[in-house]
Amino acid sequence: MDKTDECCKSGCEGCPWNYKPNERENIKKENIMCPKCEKKVSFKKSLLALFLVMVAVWSLDSFASGNMDHSKMDHSKMDHSKMKKDSKRKQLTEGAKKSVINVLQANEELHNSFFKYDGKKVEEAAQKLKSAIDRINDSELTKLLKFSKTKLADIKASSSRDDNNQNYHLVSMALIHIVNTYDVGSKYNAYSCPMVKKKWVQNSKKMAKVHNPYAPNMPHCGSKDSNH
Repeated sequence: MDKTDECCKSGCEGCPWNYKPNERENIKKENIMCPKCEKKVSFKKSLLALFLVMVAVWSLDSFASGNMDHSKMDHSKMDHSKMKKDSKRKQLTEGAKKSVINVLQANEELHNSFFKYDGKKVEEAAQKLKSAIDRINDSELTKLLKFSKTKLADIKASSSRDDNNQNYHLVSMALIHIVNTYDVGSKYNAYSCPMVKKKWVQNSKKMAKVHNPYAPNMPHCGSKDSNH
């Protein structure tokens, strides 16, 4: 192509090759381009290609993150900045506080029994927790835990694990309310797992890592929901 030939549609101002803008409709403008215009287009294409590569890498990374194996996630290291803080819990009498701590200690045994699941041992631990609740003399606490006693009675060796899981979840909801409402020390906190949609109370001093009693295939899936 001679340097006086007509250039592409843009037509570089002060073109060093003296090409002129193409104004004739019968010429395919994309096929006639001076070196300066070619360099511009090549640069733009390089930027576009780089952008597309970055988008592809980001998409793959997002997909991989969304498909992570929850059974291998250590949720105890997650950011818990939004967890429920210890804000002015109610004070209990010395006797009432001691009886609630006895209940929470009995709950530890029931919580632990779900990991090496044995229906008979789970039922025995549930009965011990029920007996500990029976020994509470505080009328307000007794009222709050009344429904829990019926659910503990429903935890049986003959029941399916799913049924026992559900009953323990309902018991745990009441215990979480107790822990979050009354000052029973700093050992016990509320936990939950979004995968199984269930909650429990755990001794955070003994178990720094999340211990999910409901999912044997992912025992550390879940998060700490309070910080007492």
